[in-house]
Amino acid sequence: MLDSANLWRQIQFSGRYLVVLLRKCLVFRQFWHIPSQSLWPYWPIRVAAALLLMGLAGCGSPRYDMIRGATMGTYYAVHFAAGESCAINQQQIEASLKAVNDAMSTYQADSELSLINQSLAHQNNVLSSDLRFVMDAALQLAGRSGGAFDVTVGPLVNLWGFGPQAQTQAPSAKAQAMASKAVGMEHLTLDGSRLVKHLDSVYIDLSALGKGFAVDQLADLLADMGCVSYMVDIGGEIRVAGLSPRGEVWRIGVEVPDPSRFGMFQTVLEVTDNSVATSGDYRNYRVVDGRRIDHVIDPRSGSPANNTVVSVTILHPSAMWADAYATTLMVLGLDAGMRFAEQEGLAAYVIARLPQGDLVTDDMLIDVLPADPLSSAEPAAEERFEFRYTSAMQPYLPAALSNAVMMDGQ
Repeated sequence: MLDSANLWRQIQFSGRYLVVLLRKCLVFRQFWHIPSQSLWPYWPIRVAAALLLMGLAGCGSPRYDMIRGATMGTYYAVHFAAGESCAINQQQIEASLKAVNDAMSTYQADSELSLINQSLAHQNNVLSSDLRFVMDAALQLAGRSGGAFDVTVGPLVNLWGFGPQAQTQAPSAKAQAMASKAVGMEHLTLDGSRLVKHLDSVYIDLSALGKGFAVDQLADLLADMGCVSYMVDIGGEIRVAGLSPRGEVWRIGVEVPDPSRFGMFQTVLEVTDNSVATSGDYRNYRVVDGRRIDHVIDPRSGSPANNTVVSVTILHPSAMWADAYATTLMVLGLDAGMRFAEQEGLAAYVIARLPQGDLVTDDMLIDVLPADPLSSAEPAAEERFEFRYTSAMQPYLPAALSNAVMMDGQ
């Protein structure tokens, strides 16, 4: 048992230690502008005052609130540092999401986009400002990607069983040819706010842009309401700003491309004031005629993309562009996709399936998942993967990856 002298020394030591810890908090550093030694004679009173301040200010880390719900066939979650300068409610969030759905949903029969899809060829369709903005981005990316990105690919998506009706057999060559006739951005003309279809059967699907656009809209709403630190997440399309609840940059995981290991990460990105979008073939796929078919359709061939890419993650200031670029690289494949990403200056992280028997060469970054020591996942014995990333992605990766070999020629 401690005697009174030893007990007092323990209290003194604990007090000094507590002062050191408290001084690490921003509020405490601002409150005290004197060294810890001079605090000692009055430490009980001053520590109590500091604890009171920290209780009110959260030790420099603001309180985070979350609003969640359902939209676009998935979830949404908005995390934000609440305070007098950041006040937002669920009604405001859902009003913003409703406006996006009213403009761009293909599941709402009366949405602006659905009415355009139902319209006849050569009819003038006057677009709202939001729909015009998204359609302009779609046309830009279609041109820059050589047609790998195409929002008129809907008939082929439906034909291969990724629309309202599932398919257990591969479509015939004749059916593919018929569906392909209406696919191609050349069947659309956008002149200012006026959109014209050149074929009745042209069907526009903005799923590779609309969800990201909705994320951007919510982020802009939060900023307009005075919010500085927040995360907007709609079905895995994410945009962050400021600092996380830990008072650090946000850490966003890139999933292991295996649906049986949900929630396990291949790597973790350190991000702020940016958007993160991942497109992958490991969740949305079907088995057709005994062959695995993924949902990413190559509009140039009329068939599911035939390449080894299983996951693409893009960082971009805009969630809409991140989402669209991720889809584009899924279609282009590993080598062409990486070249395109470098040309566009994209921060891209790509995981591709390595066929069994392939040789490991010096110009390829190869590993069995998980390559990242931050991951707790065990690799699937029957599959091996390679990952590559662009030079623009390097600053966001853990040090272990940043020091590794990047894509060819870097």
